[in-house]
Amino acid sequence: MAQTFQPTTDTDLSDIVQDAIANGTRLEVFGGGTKRAIGRATQTDASVTVQSIAGITDYDPTELVVTARAGTPVRELTAAMAAESQHFAFEPRNLCGLFGVEDHETIGGLIAANLSGPRRFTAGGIRDHVLGFQAVSGRGELFKSGGRVVKNVTGDDLSKLVTGSFGTLAVLTEVSLRVVPRPREVGTLLFGATTVDDMRAHVDAVSASGSVTGAAFLSSRCASAASDLGLPNGPVLAIRFEGDTALSATRTARDGFSVATRTLETEESSVLWEQVRDLRFLEETGADLWRISLPRTSAPAFVKNLDEARFIADWAGGQIWLADSNGLDIRQCLNEAAGQDGHATLIRAKDSQRSDDSVFHPQSSPVAALSQRIKHHFDPKGVLNPGRMYAAI
Repeated sequence: MAQTFQPTTDTDLSDIVQDAIANGTRLEVFGGGTKRAIGRATQTDASVTVQSIAGITDYDPTELVVTARAGTPVRELTAAMAAESQHFAFEPRNLCGLFGVEDHETIGGLIAANLSGPRRFTAGGIRDHVLGFQAVSGRGELFKSGGRVVKNVTGDDLSKLVTGSFGTLAVLTEVSLRVVPRPREVGTLLFGATTVDDMRAHVDAVSASGSVTGAAFLSSRCASAASDLGLPNGPVLAIRFEGDTALSATRTARDGFSVATRTLETEESSVLWEQVRDLRFLEETGADLWRISLPRTSAPAFVKNLDEARFIADWAGGQIWLADSNGLDIRQCLNEAAGQDGHATLIRAKDSQRSDDSVFHPQSSPVAALSQRIKHHFDPKGVLNPGRMYAAI
């Protein structure tokens, strides 16, 4: 059985990486291990988890910034912010139910996987809310980027580089993130028997209020899995309003549409959007799961190939989570719909499929060359999560 290192300090972690370089050891790097099934299956010699490098080190609600060690459980941060009526605007996804694992989600792992939730299309993604971080590179060197407040962020913004890098460039040890006040009200407007083609028109029609923070289309099979919420039969479009007057804005928007089915108020809305965020409608099926990102104007052309598949079109159609693809060539369908502007990632699949280079969308030759140069700069010996994203990275 491969050895698992569990450092408690940055120095411990640096020593482990330096020893790995000296001994030619390849390291699997993770936080709580909840997303180890995402990415290519890799062959490593040992593992290192930052789960013990944990704790909230600085949280001043008046400054709207929280700083925490990378192994800090996301639920601990969420609870601390909730006590101050605050939260993360990027609405982090928790996919523990999807993968059937215990909830040991860490803030470092969340950033490494770049899993932003439904509010992404209005509030930005995780990388837009990282103010600074501290990490150990594949050279075994401790380095910092950014700061704890917006005015201290200077120099190269490496946070955008490490976010979504799946631990292939560096191991995060501490992060500073922007937080925002939680909305007092949450309302949801539901449209039944609609299509993805209608989605853009409906969203554009109600977005003038400025309080729309979510727009998700549930296919018939996904909507039927939410029977406890009393959703309409058939496909459903849900549009979320948040703010001090979100409920009245929801009702006003409903009055402007003869096809609007019903509205959900704060408690029911919160339940629905948690299920959308965490892809609860896709948990029961053991089928492969794809994440497709594309211009939302291309969503109708892509979805027309899906027939009765189980899918969620989130981000107003900009991101589609698809299960039960029934043997479709997903990337071919994507190219037909969006040309070179879209990409697809195989999120859940058998280990045999995860050994394939095409788990992540294939890179063009220039991009692949740039990625290799970046990898070599941060991790010249290839000791950190080798091959997790691409064979040469």
